[in-house]
Amino acid sequence: MWQRSLFWLGWLSLLIPGYFISYGFTLVGSLVLSGYTETVDLVLVLIMGTALLELLLIAIYTLTRFWFQDTSFGRLALWLVLGAAGIPLAALLGCVYAYAKLVLSM
Repeated sequence: MWQRSLFWLGWLSLLIPGYFISYGFTLVGSLVLSGYTETVDLVLVLIMGTALLELLLIAIYTLTRFWFQDTSFGRLALWLVLGAAGIPLAALLGCVYAYAKLVLSM
């Protein structure tokens, strides 16, 4: 019973980084769609879009594996930690790197 509760808590925690990544994606994406096409903006949209897609795929993968009991709880917990912490951290580092490259090239 505690594993089921912990899984759902972890799975719902994927919504938090998903919200912030999708907010950044729509914010920068609206700039790109309105004609502001600097290279760094395109890179930021690609980074955040890819992170959002990976987060969605992890959510689908863990939900189906939990639903059909195909995978151990430890492996599901590792996937959820990767989705809740690893992917947003990688996206953040990629965005900071792209922004730093922009500032240093000015």
